[in-house]
Amino acid sequence: MADPIVSKLTELFQRFPGIGPRQARRFVYALVDQDPRFLKDLAGSISKLGEEVSRCGRCFRIFSGLPAQAGKVKYCSICENPSRDESKLLIIEKDADLENIEKNGIYDGGYFILGGLLSPLKPEKKEKLHLRELGALINESNSVKEVVLAFSATTEGDMTRHFIEEMLDGAVKKRGLKITNLGRGLSTGTELEYSDRDTLKHAFENRK
Repeated sequence: MADPIVSKLTELFQRFPGIGPRQARRFVYALVDQDPRFLKDLAGSISKLGEEVSRCGRCFRIFSGLPAQAGKVKYCSICENPSRDESKLLIIEKDADLENIEKNGIYDGGYFILGGLLSPLKPEKKEKLHLRELGALINESNSVKEVVLAFSATTEGDMTRHFIEEMLDGAVKKRGLKITNLGRGLSTGTELEYSDRDTLKHAFENRK
């Protein structure tokens, strides 16, 4: 019978995306052989995630900082930056996509992290996405003139793009909101977070 601590950690590691029982157990065995100081640093950093890391109240980006006071919403540095172009809102799947785009310095507008993509095989995922918050943001913000849908060129990305286009159709007709998609710089199956600068730049320049 496996040690109860090993079993518990194995179970916890399996909650990470794409991690199965065998890989999770390898993680635990690797930790056992680490220096105690490393384990202490790791435990401390994980503890700080719940204390000092949160999601932006507007774009849902992960950022570090002191927790917001009760009853107040806290925004990240991008959403609070007055030099960003408020007329553009880039809708993306996850934080890694935002980090890649920011790193390459090819976009100066706002962001909205959806938290995933719709899936024809997992319809329950829809409830976990920030679709309701996106609709509210568009309806309440007259400054947004263009919504750019920037999803990976996959079946899930296409499904999500079509759903959001239909969801925002009212705003398009009512106040002339413009909805664009990244151009053909992204080939089929390409993950946005792994795209290089030239590919992203071409995709943004050719959005339509």
